[in-house]
Amino acid sequence: MLVLWRKEMNNGLPVTMNLFSVIKDINTIKWDEHSALGRQNARIFDIFHNDSGQRIALVHCAPGASAKSHFHKGHETFLILDGSFEDDNGVYHPGDLICYAPGSQHAWRTPQGALIYATWGDRVESELTGAVA
Repeated sequence: MLVLWRKEMNNGLPVTMNLFSVIKDINTIKWDEHSALGRQNARIFDIFHNDSGQRIALVHCAPGASAKSHFHKGHETFLILDGSFEDDNGVYHPGDLICYAPGSQHAWRTPQGALIYATWGDRVESELTGAVA
């Protein structure tokens, strides 16, 4: 059962998931709302998340999802698993791996929707308010 992953990881066991199964049935896992920092129509499933801002997650974006410009204190790396994803620097499709260095800033949108595997090395801040997520 996928919901038990987080507990298993805390017990020192490896996290195992078949991402192709998730692509086939997006509701296989329990998603949380992902609306901080001006995100709209996005959900997240944390695989790992700690107090320092390090995070590994799946992000599901409904068609039309978007986020306002934000600043990454650490790296951000994401792999497009399904759908398409756009940001200030390009349009990305399944199989595209995108790596941003610490200090990067961008807004994003997904006209068609997307499933994304993402990692963050530190907290993310709002460009306008300085809010942290």
